[in-house]
Amino acid sequence: MGFFGSFVIARCDGPLAELPAMSEAGGDLAWSVRDGAWQMVQLHGGGRPAASIVQDTRAPVLVALVFDSDVVAVEAASPKGPRWECTLAPEMAIDSYGAPEQVVEWNEAALEPALAWAREAGHEPDAEAVTAALSAEADPFAEDLVRELAKALGFRFA
Repeated sequence: MGFFGSFVIARCDGPLAELPAMSEAGGDLAWSVRDGAWQMVQLHGGGRPAASIVQDTRAPVLVALVFDSDVVAVEAASPKGPRWECTLAPEMAIDSYGAPEQVVEWNEAALEPALAWAREAGHEPDAEAVTAALSAEADPFAEDLVRELAKALGFRFA
């Protein structure tokens, strides 16, 4: 049995896990890392935080929901509007989870909004690396793809 839980990336002065919007996500805090004011937290068994997290942080937020270390559903939003979604490990999502074939097309369509989202977050994304992350398959764990995507978007978590 693989990992079921979530990763959340957001800018927050205090501990991200203590925001009221995060309590809706549930789960147990596994770890938290920083890149300046930006944080990435991993929640075991956690879901998505309340939509108010974007207003609470006044910054872009990325939520990645991991299913059995196989597939990741990513949702990102920001105060200025770049909103995008993708599925990491798209072929696994299609073959094992019954996702529609369009997942690959949707991931391709997510590239430009993802780059705009990262720039709004104050980072310089690597378009080629983001493209690679959006098409990569888990080897062996889908949660590793979340870290690859974060790095491609310009985050440098310790």
